Amino acid sequence: MDEDDRIIPSGPFKGKKVEFAPTTGIDMFLDIAEDFMRRIFDFEPGNYLITDESSHSDFTGLDEMDMSDIHKKIREVYDLDPSDVPSGNLLEIFLRIHRSKYGSPS
Repeated sequence: MDEDDRIIPSGPFKGKKVEFAPTTGIDMFLDIAEDFMRRIFDFEPGNYLITDESSHSDFTGLDEMDMSDIHKKIREVYDLDPSDVPSGNLLEIFLRIHRSKYGSPS
């Protein structure tokens, strides 16, 4: 993306620069991320944007799901309790899913 493409051209934020959070960590767990987004939120790859700073709370309200519904579904699908991830950070949840399946990432 060109530097000029990141500047908002009009509206109340005209002239402000848009900068996305990194996806380096998410990219390490891409298969888990795609499976998670499909099974928990019914999103197909390419129909969402998640970054290393994304949280499952970013998706509350979808299909009438609240936080307790999301936690329940994660427990059912992955046998993992996400309630001890205070921020709900998806990268941390993906890391835990990876560890439960394969051990520590290399």
